[in-house]
Amino acid sequence: MNVMVTSSWILSKLSAEMAPFGVTPAQYNVLRILRGSHPAKMPCSEIGNRLLDRTPDVTRLLNRLEKVGLVSRERASYDRRVVQVGITDEGRELLKRLDPVVAACQDDVAAGLNDDELKLLSGLLDRMRRTQDGI
Repeated sequence: MNVMVTSSWILSKLSAEMAPFGVTPAQYNVLRILRGSHPAKMPCSEIGNRLLDRTPDVTRLLNRLEKVGLVSRERASYDRRVVQVGITDEGRELLKRLDPVVAACQDDVAAGLNDDELKLLSGLLDRMRRTQDGI
């Protein structure tokens, strides 16, 4: 239960920091995924597979980002059923402005722990997930 409470607390802090930029943590996650593949575009299904929060509504996330000009979509030439998504220059510029804000928020959240404690916590959380995923 403590993990879920802490997750909610961190997400709330991130949401508050991102709100002035007009994006949610889920939208930020999509933009980071697309920045990692830039200049190549990614199929919507691949974006959904890489999301931290496995939301079933990737299309709605992309609709919002496209509406404000942060991503672009087009049908793949190799298969018209596949929609390819890329980050725009505006999306990359927004990430440049957001990255230091997110880093500062992460530092603030972790301020009560030293480096050894952070490594231990990270390792324990990884182990929890591996145990549940059967890895």
